[in-house]
Amino acid sequence: MNDETRKQIALCRYKLLSPVLAETGRNRNAWFREVAGKEQIFPHYGTRTVAVSTLKMWFKAYRKKGFDGLLPKRRSDGGRPRKLGEKEMAAIRGRCRAFPFKSVQKLYEELVENHQLGDNPICYNTLLRIVRAEDLLPNEGRKDVRKRFEMPAVNEMWTGDFMHGPKVELAGGGMAKSILCAVIDDHSRVIVGNAFSTKETVSALTLVLKEAFETHGLPRRLYVDNGSAFSSDLLMLACARTGIALVHSKPYDSPSRGKIERFFRTVRARFLVNLGPQVTLDELNEAFELWLKEDYHEKLHGGIDAKPMDRYRESVFHADIRRVTPAELDEAFLLAHERVVNNDATISFKGKIYEVPSAYVRQRVEIRHPVDAPDDLCLYDNGARIAKLKLVDANENARVFRPDPAKSQVRFAKRERMQL
Repeated sequence: MNDETRKQIALCRYKLLSPVLAETGRNRNAWFREVAGKEQIFPHYGTRTVAVSTLKMWFKAYRKKGFDGLLPKRRSDGGRPRKLGEKEMAAIRGRCRAFPFKSVQKLYEELVENHQLGDNPICYNTLLRIVRAEDLLPNEGRKDVRKRFEMPAVNEMWTGDFMHGPKVELAGGGMAKSILCAVIDDHSRVIVGNAFSTKETVSALTLVLKEAFETHGLPRRLYVDNGSAFSSDLLMLACARTGIALVHSKPYDSPSRGKIERFFRTVRARFLVNLGPQVTLDELNEAFELWLKEDYHEKLHGGIDAKPMDRYRESVFHADIRRVTPAELDEAFLLAHERVVNNDATISFKGKIYEVPSAYVRQRVEIRHPVDAPDDLCLYDNGARIAKLKLVDANENARVFRPDPAKSQVRFAKRERMQL
């Protein structure tokens, strides 16, 4: 587009604005609504309809810069090729076939880094148009319309969910599917808690939450879905003990938890595609922690126009962070079980024998332990903590055993009469 064409377009824009340049805001808006419903002819563009927001933008630009504000902007990709050669197109198609779930942004970064878009590479939007025109990557956009929201500070709301990941090698041999449990802070988009495991259970969830609470403090709200782990009594009791509002989304409404779902999409596109063919669970967790630290938390996030870690550090100094002691945290995440005490004042738990006060022989008792310490058992009676249970030491019990003298004399007398 040459300078003369740009000037003619600016004149057409001025023609639409000139009748109301000296009018009040109400009259000006009424005129804009009237103009927006009619077709206009512009040089270079042809017949077009102009939206009210566009007319307001032109008016603002004219007030600020005068006639020059109405001139169309020059292309920002001047000098770049607008059509790729066969070599570059082959590289794009090949990468899309090899990594079908990679985002276009990640694809563009890798192609530029490997000099596969030419010496003066095309812009991102051109690559996006090519990918969409040839349907090179799956397009799974949201089909519903929702209002965008964001919490004003860190720890105002956390969102948690599970994501099924790749198969991993087990220590005892064999393979199992890994499952990522992740919790994201709504304001900063920082991942405050995460861990890959092989189970989608409340134990895996509470281990992640307990570490997150200890590191980042307590959130005001915890937003989750209606899965069995998120609807468990243990989670509700832990939130009740720590003063956290547990909020469940509507059933089958994953878009309502869009931030954590968008993070999972980033995990698949930027992390999982670079994994080796076979990894152990420990190696997967180590690699994920490193990726969070060096890539995700330190990379510009389009949703907040900032790096997640920078936004977290900026907000945390002004936020009122609630914290609890380690003992209170353990108490909040206690798993409860019931057992019947044997005649020898013992119970069996996970293949081990524990001593119980003799007053509870043949009674059903409640035992609790922290979610990350199954051997730290305590006896509870009507919700009150009674004693910490210890493993049975049979040899120690034999040393402290003392027979009742009266009973021994009775047994000796009976033996004497039988011999006579």
